[in-house]
Amino acid sequence: MPPSPQPTRLRPLSHIERYSSTRHPLGIYRCVVFTCRYQLASPLTRPQLYAALASVVRAHPTLRVGILGQSTNSPAFSHVPELDLRNHVAFCSVDDAASVGEYEDAVADKQGWRHDLLWQNIETQPPWQLIVVRPPQGLFPAYHEDLLFGYHHSIADGTSGKVFHEHLLAALNTPLDSSHEEASRLLSFPDPPLLPEAQQDVIPYRNTLPFILDTLWHGLAPSWLHFPKPCIWYSRNIDFSLPYKTRVLPVDVAPSVLSSLITASRNNSTSLTGLLHALTLVSLSLRLPPDEAPAFVADTPINSRRYVGPAADPSLLSTLRVLISGTSHTHPPPEVSSVRNAHADLDGIIWTIARRVKNELAATMSRLPVNDPISGLDYISDWFQYWRKKDGHPRDSSWEISNIGVLTGDPLSQSSIAAITRIIFTNGSMVAGPPIGLGVGSVSGGGLNIGISWQQNAVSEALIKGLAGDLASYIDAFHETGKFKS
Repeated sequence: MPPSPQPTRLRPLSHIERYSSTRHPLGIYRCVVFTCRYQLASPLTRPQLYAALASVVRAHPTLRVGILGQSTNSPAFSHVPELDLRNHVAFCSVDDAASVGEYEDAVADKQGWRHDLLWQNIETQPPWQLIVVRPPQGLFPAYHEDLLFGYHHSIADGTSGKVFHEHLLAALNTPLDSSHEEASRLLSFPDPPLLPEAQQDVIPYRNTLPFILDTLWHGLAPSWLHFPKPCIWYSRNIDFSLPYKTRVLPVDVAPSVLSSLITASRNNSTSLTGLLHALTLVSLSLRLPPDEAPAFVADTPINSRRYVGPAADPSLLSTLRVLISGTSHTHPPPEVSSVRNAHADLDGIIWTIARRVKNELAATMSRLPVNDPISGLDYISDWFQYWRKKDGHPRDSSWEISNIGVLTGDPLSQSSIAAITRIIFTNGSMVAGPPIGLGVGSVSGGGLNIGISWQQNAVSEALIKGLAGDLASYIDAFHETGKFKS
């Protein structure tokens, strides 16, 4: 039997795509999961779902490529000429859930489980999966199914997860004839796809000399020549030997409560992202002892689509791809001490911190793509050495809040069969990154979800549950009383 032909090599992965591709063979990051709850007129059939998925796959080239050389510093996308949707779709029924709460726990557990799986046959099988989770019949007033979209971070970013579900929803609500549905599980793509360009090729980065020198200094100079970093809380040192098990804990915010938060944030010259950073800071400051957590650093990813220049192909801008940047916010000891002061005006402090975070984020976004740290990834020639050097050392930040904004999910109508009513967006365990991730997003006309994710035993479960409880109680208290804490 002749050997199988080698996959056709497409463009090399961009610097930010290599950032994720090199973490995968090391096992320190596996995938993103973006889950949507679909309200349906009736249970999804496999042909119906395959037909809708076929439309999505045809529209988004990164859903039909593999990755060659993931264990090298020169990975590239590969052409996958045929795709069988049976390899990308799974159905799971939660029959033993006696309540909505038990079912929600099962969905969160399934989301964490999907985060932990490594992608198999990644050279010839596109690294993404859709898991349909079904509740017991009659658990909800209307019929619902949760669709978990797990995907390798090198083929799509957080915003792309939202785009995927919006396109899938539109495809489900587009009638197709039965012959098309039956044929759509086997997809053929004989010609190599036109892929979205590498991020560094479509964003016109411009770096000043001080920024370049600072980047090289921190990357090349010995550690003993650097100014000492402030002592921050990061839970525990990076540990590659710790079992990779992701835990997920969602916090739901009702539509009316979300409306209160948005109005108050605008009235206080801040944003929902800024406010959630401030509330997270308050919770962790009050739950951790001062000697263990004198200060914190928090990260905020940024959607970089707004910085794409005229060289980019406009037809590819809205496809699934990776276009991201980010910034950090330092919460120094005096600020943390003020939160811990029992006599302080805590609500006033919360709004002050929320405004500062929002202003820092706005300043970064107005400056980009000048002096974007992402452009400095070009200086890393050996990513595997870069990651391995982090093992055993402190983390650089305490938590990350990634806000993907509002997903368009129109309510169910006589002309549609599906609507989206809830999302859970989470990162997998960031072994070499912040110990806590908060994925934030909402559905148009609906509520907000904060998906908290962490690596089991890298962070105390009691601390995470305390954080989730605090966020829920602070937000509910504000809606009811106008104050986060009495």
